[in-house]
Amino acid sequence: MGARGTWTQAGSKAVANHKPTALNRNAARSAPFAVRVNGCTCTVTCAVTLALLALSAAGCGPRPAGHTQLVASTGPAGATLFRLDADATQIWLLLQADGPLARIGHNHVISTHGLQGSVWLHPQLERSSCALQLPVAAFVVDDPQERAAAGGEYAEPLDADARTGTRAHMLGDRQLDATQFPLVSLQCRRLTAAVDGVTVELQVTLRGRESQLTVPVKWQRVGTVLRASGEFSFRQTAVGLEPYSLLFGALRVSDEIRVRYQLLARAS
Repeated sequence: MGARGTWTQAGSKAVANHKPTALNRNAARSAPFAVRVNGCTCTVTCAVTLALLALSAAGCGPRPAGHTQLVASTGPAGATLFRLDADATQIWLLLQADGPLARIGHNHVISTHGLQGSVWLHPQLERSSCALQLPVAAFVVDDPQERAAAGGEYAEPLDADARTGTRAHMLGDRQLDATQFPLVSLQCRRLTAAVDGVTVELQVTLRGRESQLTVPVKWQRVGTVLRASGEFSFRQTAVGLEPYSLLFGALRVSDEIRVRYQLLARAS
């Protein structure tokens, strides 16, 4: 493994020289935020569930219904089944305050090890698939170590009240509505080989609404271990979310969210 964030090509596979730990300092942002007014901290968050997009590919996932158990899927004939290792799999969402009063807001780092599911890797790459789900309750808001790793405008730690308030708002019925929709489901619609990996057309089911996103994936298989990594941006409005705003939009969440992900799966 070499320097973080670089990739080399090995045959039809992109080989990652990337150590799955901290966030890139220059990772882009988009945004729920916390604001101090008269000594009090008010928190605002936008539905951030798209961290999920970060997945290498996705297969069938049930529409979030009130249970949190991953529903099994059957992969294509001839494919090798890999199951995600949750401890070695992580997604980050970088969020940024926006608007004329953005300077009084806080940017946020949302992270999770909660991604569940299976990947089917087929010798004909375009026939590969996977079934992935993310419990929204697994999101961690502004973990001090993750903020420090992100650096720059994210480095300053936020107090416990601000983190708790932001998370409660994010999971509330006006945002992710975790009670009614405890899972985000991801389904791979098409995989296309690219120069440095694959491009995945990903169907995301969020709050019962289906949207399509295009996700770049760089991957490497070594024996029984499959790794995937990448980053991309998406707009909340593209997945049916309305960016949160206050004061008639003077302080708001940016429509764009930056996602980074690192996945590790083992042959089953």
